Amino acid sequence: MKKLVFILLIFCLGTAGGVKARMRSVYKIRAGVPPYEIIKKMLIGNNQALKHGIKLYEPGTRPDITWLTDPDAQIVPSLINSGEGGIYTIRNFGSQLELSAGAVDYGVRHLLTPVLLITVDSGNKAVRLFMEGYGDLPGALRRDLDHLHLALSHVNYKKLSFKERLRKNVEADVDYQTDLAVVRYHDRVRSGRLVVLGTILDFDNIYKHGSGRLIIININGERSPAKLRKMPLLSTIGREFANLCVGR
Repeated sequence: MKKLVFILLIFCLGTAGGVKARMRSVYKIRAGVPPYEIIKKMLIGNNQALKHGIKLYEPGTRPDITWLTDPDAQIVPSLINSGEGGIYTIRNFGSQLELSAGAVDYGVRHLLTPVLLITVDSGNKAVRLFMEGYGDLPGALRRDLDHLHLALSHVNYKKLSFKERLRKNVEADVDYQTDLAVVRYHDRVRSGRLVVLGTILDFDNIYKHGSGRLIIININGERSPAKLRKMPLLSTIGREFANLCVGR
């Protein structure tokens, strides 16, 4: 009798008010190369690099560039290789100075790099999400994207296509982060010990100078293409490079 009552109780609870069990999605490992293969390839690659005499920087060696950029896998140091000096790299979603201020401070004020390079790619995912809406994303990611309001909230190009608006927003992000850095490190910029470069890696060839081209659009707060090309800082790159790599 007790068993029958228990079964009836469970049945009533399951059907009362038409309540249905809520289905939840289950996170799975994505299709493709399994983790153990990735780990194996990673270690083999490291071993091969050592066999081929990879250069290891000596303790105390200081890099030439502090590079603030996005986590996008397309963005790799070989695209901006500075030669012997090395690159100290910081990455966050949208290349935002405020999200990595301590790490950037370390590069600028402790490692004393003469160049702070800020790079956003032309199809930047963070900027895209900001434009499309991100209210359904996890809280930590939303908080990171919230910071882009300061950089992009004033941009209003409703009559332009999405592609054109994306370009304007990417440029606005670069300008905001560069200008913020100039203010934060004003003492080093004023003394000539630091140059802040705002750049775009043009994977989408929107500037028509080749996919993957590094385009300088802001130097120490200056945005005018004509004035940028006349800067003494760029006097050694030549007219061809200036036309290819400078201006928006």
